[in-house]
This record gives sequence, C-alpha cells and structure tokens, in this order.
Amino acid sequence: MSKLPIFEWFWSHGDVLITVNTKLQGVDVPPFLKDKEIVDFILGRQSTPRMQPDEKGILVGMRFSGTPYTCYFPWESVTRMDCQVSVIQFRPQAATGQTSPPPASGPSPDKDPSPDKDNKPKLRLIK
Repeated sequence: MSKLPIFEWFWSHGDVLITVNTKLQGVDVPPFLKDKEIVDFILGRQSTPRMQPDEKGILVGMRFSGTPYTCYFPWESVTRMDCQVSVIQFRPQAATGQTSPPPASGPSPDKDPSPDKDNKPKLRLIK
C-alpha cells in the first residue's frame, strides 16, 4: 500500500504529525533520536516548507535545538499520521518491510476450540 496519497490528503488539511519507528532501516534522524524507537514529528507549511514526499518516503529539513538536520522517513517507518480532522494508525510491518499476511480464518489447530460454539455476543446490559 502506498502511504503517499494518504499523506497528501492529511497534508491538504494542514500540519501533519507523523509517528516514526526510528529503528527501521533507512530512517535518517539525528543520533540522539536513534536511541528512541518511536518518535513523533510535526510536518507543516511553516516549520518544514521544503519537505519532499515521494513514493519511497519523506525527505525533510528540520531543526533540532536550532541545529539543522535533513531527516529521511521511509514509508515503512511511518506508523501513524494525525491532522486536525483525522488519525490513521498503520499495522506494524515485518522487519523486511513487508506487511504481514492476515491471520488464517478459523481456530488454530494447536489450540482448543472455544467451548461456546454458537458465537453469540458475550456482552450484557447492566443497569
């Protein structure tokens, strides 16, 4: 799945907060942020006017305590996007950068089937 069109939609609504997994290969952030696994970055027309998103990721010049640094965020490293009107959380991806396959339907052969076979909802109304 390409995250670029999703990002462009968020960008059309103003500043975008992205959550990045800095431990994934290809991420380029200042050394002091590499020690943290999950970091939030705010991308905006005022704060990051020369941002360059493309099909592979986002190249963006930022300032950290006044010091400029050009960051790179491959789309695989972006785990969440927020703007004023919406939020999207992406599924975690495998270390290879590929999305993990969906779980198989039905009970797992190595687990006991549930005792309730009618699959009725388990919720009750409490007054």
